[in-house]
Amino acid sequence: MANHVFPRLVAVVSLGVLAFSGNATASSTCSSSFYTQYQSCLSNSLACSPYASPQEYVAAHPGCFPGGSSASQAQVSGSSFQQVGAISSSLSSRMLGGAGPTQVSGAPVQGMAAGGKNAWNLWGNVAVNDTRQSFAIGPNLIKNDLNVTNLVVGADYALAPGMVLGVSGAFDRGEGSMQPTAVAPREASTTKGYAIAPYLGYQLSKELALDASIGFGSGKNSGSGNMESEGDRLFYAANLNYSRWVRNLQFTGKLGYLHGEEDFGNTKVNGATMNNTAAKNKLDRWLFGVQAGYWMGDGVQPYAGLSYLADRRSSSQAGTDPVGKSAWQWALGVNFFSLASGVTGGIGYTREDGRSNQKNSAVAANIGMRF
Repeated sequence: MANHVFPRLVAVVSLGVLAFSGNATASSTCSSSFYTQYQSCLSNSLACSPYASPQEYVAAHPGCFPGGSSASQAQVSGSSFQQVGAISSSLSSRMLGGAGPTQVSGAPVQGMAAGGKNAWNLWGNVAVNDTRQSFAIGPNLIKNDLNVTNLVVGADYALAPGMVLGVSGAFDRGEGSMQPTAVAPREASTTKGYAIAPYLGYQLSKELALDASIGFGSGKNSGSGNMESEGDRLFYAANLNYSRWVRNLQFTGKLGYLHGEEDFGNTKVNGATMNNTAAKNKLDRWLFGVQAGYWMGDGVQPYAGLSYLADRRSSSQAGTDPVGKSAWQWALGVNFFSLASGVTGGIGYTREDGRSNQKNSAVAANIGMRF
């Protein structure tokens, strides 16, 4: 019997050594040999060393597994949720601007439309979202960074005094880097995608308005080792917005629910399909935000805001969630108005604090035109 046990023991130890050494060599390049090691990990947890499970193996290499929880959180937030925020902000400012120019709170600082009762509205927003993650998986400290530039354009029409219907399109591109161990070199990755999202706004009263949107699109991730992964996107959201003016001060609030999904097919390396790498990610977010702006005259309104974000993630590929489920997000910015010409613009900065292993910040600029 010893003759049978010894070869098996040698095989398991050998796989463990390969997995460990691969973290600094082939495994960090998302090559075919890396995914071969992952197949061994799926069939025998001892082959996942130095990680305890396939879930930890995936979470430790976000650049090679865009379907993992840590990678998907950054991607959904920088693309789908960025588009949701732009839509909601534009609708809220259009419908709740009766007492003066208005800026929605709570979401990442987004596009702002001009006040007035014009039937048509065109708007655009560009944001740069920077996410930096650092967390421990097994004995290794993982670092994962992603910088996403997101462009959103939209057009809507007032069907009735209290109802607006529109459509938006978004394009995003990101540059990332992954470091699976402290001694491994950083490996570059890229992301890109698009989404089309119709939306609806409904004014409940002078101070309250609802907005809802649904979006469909596609995304693609590329990494070192000629790795590529493509997936479909789906998101939907609903927000209740509040605005009240007290002389030159505007107080706003937002209660919202956002849902984003990414459905990835199997990863390919040099065109060859890597089995068992397909994944479906889901991110649900509740947010509550308040904001105050001061109308200075001459078309200038600085503002400051604070929001609470509560996230819940799930992935068919990885159960480990190293990012943190809640955060405080504060915002600072200034908006500019030309009410005579119906053109507005603005620039703002947001930052998240409170997540255990992630930092996120964004800078956004916007422009809107009513006619």
